[in-house]
Amino acid sequence: MRPFFSVITVTKNTEKKINLTIKSVLSQNFKNFEYIVIDGYSKDNTFVNIKKYKDKRIKVFKYMDKGFYDGLNYGVQNSKGKYIAILNSGDIFYSNKILFLMKKKIIEFNKYQFFFSNLLYFDKDIKIKRIWKNPYFDNTLEDAFKIAHPTIFIKKEVAQRFKYNLIYKISSDLDFIIRLLKNKIRFKYLNIFSIAMEQGGMSSSLRYLLIKLREDLIIHRKYFKYYIVHFLKKKITKLKSLRFENKKNISNKISETIKHISSKNFY
Repeated sequence: MRPFFSVITVTKNTEKKINLTIKSVLSQNFKNFEYIVIDGYSKDNTFVNIKKYKDKRIKVFKYMDKGFYDGLNYGVQNSKGKYIAILNSGDIFYSNKILFLMKKKIIEFNKYQFFFSNLLYFDKDIKIKRIWKNPYFDNTLEDAFKIAHPTIFIKKEVAQRFKYNLIYKISSDLDFIIRLLKNKIRFKYLNIFSIAMEQGGMSSSLRYLLIKLREDLIIHRKYFKYYIVHFLKKKITKLKSLRFENKKNISNKISETIKHISSKNFY
């Protein structure tokens, strides 16, 4: 039977993070999925940790990618699921019911080709530091800046058609979303929390800030007429709209989720 979901994790040298992410996937109460884990020839024990899991739904690849987005393209190419989801190493599903909820919504709103929801950022102390939640859309390319890429569930056929552009090392997800909207790929926003993301990832790291700004500017120039003004406006708007919060109830929920999946033994 064809899996309904293909969950893809691209990783390299994340031996301290990968177990939590794998357990988050295997803890899902909806079972009709495959889990594709692509290791970019890690030099630490990442690959060793991955191979400890004997679940038949896990498909492990070693692939010398040209970067994160090349790894994603490779994962999509080798997937068999009807819908693609991405879960970065260190990130987790908000609860063990996310795949079940997403399948239910996809069936309910079957005329749409990709879905997305709300994103949480947590720090090393498992405190919620930022919430990405924007339910207001304009039905223009401007909507691309409101879509949290890690929360996207997308039809495989669409993901195959719109591959990630390897010109961009950090901002290819923005280019990917803009191209989806530009080509009238229908989307559905779901007002639920689906992904909890560890702070300090590639796109949010200060180390890569200058690269990201440069790539974002190139993308703005590609798609928007007054691109410098548009670029500055979006950066200012983003800073104003970010909700840096430490919501105790949500932090407690993430702590409970992490504690629950960490205690499980899938070996």
